[in-house]
Amino acid sequence: MLRFPKSLYGRFFLSLWAVTILTVGGGIGLTWLVLAERADPAASDSRTLLLEAARALDSGGEVSLVGWLRHVQSVRRGVGVFVIGPNGRDLLDRALPPSLAFALAHPDGGVGKDSPLKILPSQPLLVLVARDGRQYGIYLRVWRPPTQPMFRLLSVSDRYLMLLLALAVTAIASSLLTRAIARPVRALGQAARLLAGGALDTRVPAAVHNRRDELGILARDFDTMAIRLQILVQAREQLLCDVSHELRSPLARMRVALGLAHQSEAEVPAALERLDIEVSRLDRLIGQVLSLARLDSNVGPAGFAPIDLVELLESIVQDAIFEGQGRNVTVAWQATVETLLIQGRADWIASAVENVVRNALRYTEPGSSIEVALGTAADGVVIEVRDRGPGVPVAELARIFEPFYRVTTARGRDTGGDGIGLAIVARVLQLHGGHVTAAARTGGGLVIRLWLPRVGRPTT
Repeated sequence: MLRFPKSLYGRFFLSLWAVTILTVGGGIGLTWLVLAERADPAASDSRTLLLEAARALDSGGEVSLVGWLRHVQSVRRGVGVFVIGPNGRDLLDRALPPSLAFALAHPDGGVGKDSPLKILPSQPLLVLVARDGRQYGIYLRVWRPPTQPMFRLLSVSDRYLMLLLALAVTAIASSLLTRAIARPVRALGQAARLLAGGALDTRVPAAVHNRRDELGILARDFDTMAIRLQILVQAREQLLCDVSHELRSPLARMRVALGLAHQSEAEVPAALERLDIEVSRLDRLIGQVLSLARLDSNVGPAGFAPIDLVELLESIVQDAIFEGQGRNVTVAWQATVETLLIQGRADWIASAVENVVRNALRYTEPGSSIEVALGTAADGVVIEVRDRGPGVPVAELARIFEPFYRVTTARGRDTGGDGIGLAIVARVLQLHGGHVTAAARTGGGLVIRLWLPRVGRPTT
């Protein structure tokens, strides 16, 4: 069973092809009917009959010509053949058609001065000459069969009516095809205008969204784009709100410190120390916000290059080992390969891994250890950072990568976190086609897993 194609290309192709076939076929058919109506069958058969008659006359004279004539009359229905002998009569002694009898009775246009044969200009009279010099005239008359083509039976007004009917049918078919294309395009255009006007919750109507052709694919892509745009705009608005909130706290404490300094000279050293702390926090906060904004503004792999991930992580681990000595925290490093290439920005990936490792150093209990491991997966590489800190409630694991989000445990402002570091990690991984996840560690602590797509094969 044939099925109409679902793609817009297939519909256009078959529709135009069908119209072309109908147009060409109709033109050929109409031309054939007109030519068939105007064609003279006698003219097309005269040469064949003349050749047959000439061969018969040449092979057996008048006797053979008479036999050929009887055969023609028996097999050719609707064709009347008369052979006029030198005596002016039909060889089968049949009555001549009136037009031929009239032409033979009048010498106008004769074939010879003394010959009884005459040529009727409006009817085909063909002349044969025997070996003995006698002349025979062949007259061909064709009767149209009783069953004629429909086109010949139609009057001129009926033919115009058929033309108008064909135009109406093609107009209706063209209208339906145009509507099937124009309606979803108008719906997409209206949705685009609403989205451009600020209605970020605009979606394409379900009738267009559920189509299975190119317009349906375009509608689904439009909805995906609208959803992504809505999420981005809402995230930006939320980020502005969070930044404003975060900036108020250190500014308020700075204002209090200044007030205390003005009230008493004895409070000046403490106030200056507090101001120094808050200024440092503001500087760190603004730097992290700018970093996150720069990452959000990057949408492509500009500046990506091959990176030896093993070498990069070893450098980060060495710095972590040095920092961990101040808190009596050891750092264990484990890699299953000697060289592992990935495609990306070395500075971004280093910043993301350092964020995770520094978080682990900050929250891990003194006297314990953190572990940094690098391994391969079927379709990428995995970096794991395991700590022995207070951990994160399972319900909040997915939210720790949101900007300014702090969990309800000891992982908060008191430990120096601003809630942006892990958001930067998530964005860096996203720009590299990867992702980051968090999970509770058996025995207490947290495990952060960073997955990145792999380029090339590791060397063991």
